[in-house]
Amino acid sequence: MKDFVDQLSAELSERYVQYLDTFLVDFWSEAGFIEFRCGFSLRSDHLLRRFKIKVPALAGDTDGERRLIVVMIFEEIEEKIDLTISERKLDAN
Repeated sequence: MKDFVDQLSAELSERYVQYLDTFLVDFWSEAGFIEFRCGFSLRSDHLLRRFKIKVPALAGDTDGERRLIVVMIFEEIEEKIDLTISERKLDAN
C-alpha cells in the first residue's frame, strides 16, 4: 500500500508543481484507524499547512477497497490544496 500512496503523492506533486513548495503524505496505523498525516506549503507564501485524515482500519476489507479509500483520501487532499490556492489568489487581488 505504501507504494500506491507514494505513487499518488508523486502524481499530485507533479500536477501542482507550479503551486507547491512542499508536499508530504505519510500514513500510520494507530488504535483501529489508518491515519494520513499530510502537509503542504505554497510557493507563494511558504506556510506549512498540516492536517490529519483518519479512517477506520476495518473500512477496507480487500486490497481493492483499501486502494479506493486511498484514492478518496487523495481527492480530499487535492480539494484542500485547490481551496488554499484559490483563497491565496483572492487575497492577492
